[in-house]
Amino acid sequence: MKSFGETLRELRVAQQLGLRETAGKVSISPAYLSRIERGMERPPRPNVIKDLAKVLAADPDVLFRLSSATDPDVVDYLHEQPDALSLLRYIKDEGFSQAQIQELRRAAQSIRSAAR
Repeated sequence: MKSFGETLRELRVAQQLGLRETAGKVSISPAYLSRIERGMERPPRPNVIKDLAKVLAADPDVLFRLSSATDPDVVDYLHEQPDALSLLRYIKDEGFSQAQIQELRRAAQSIRSAAR
């Protein structure tokens, strides 16, 4: 698996964005972004990761997984919805497989669609 920095650079290049342009769009210095991409800095704060995902048209969850950080919106939601946290813990404790998690997600989408 590629590192956070390598993935970030690939996404930036794929969007045909320069280092300075990308750094400016997320309000960080080009030198800092360069160090992140080269693995000389730890991944940035969660709000910068979210901004980078938006600028680079990337899935923020992928960047969060690579950074070992957690999206603060998800953390806030889990604090506001204790049943969601309980469900997540159940899924973890029971060792749900990737296929079972995908099935659970499809079921949740079906429930949500039926409620509309």
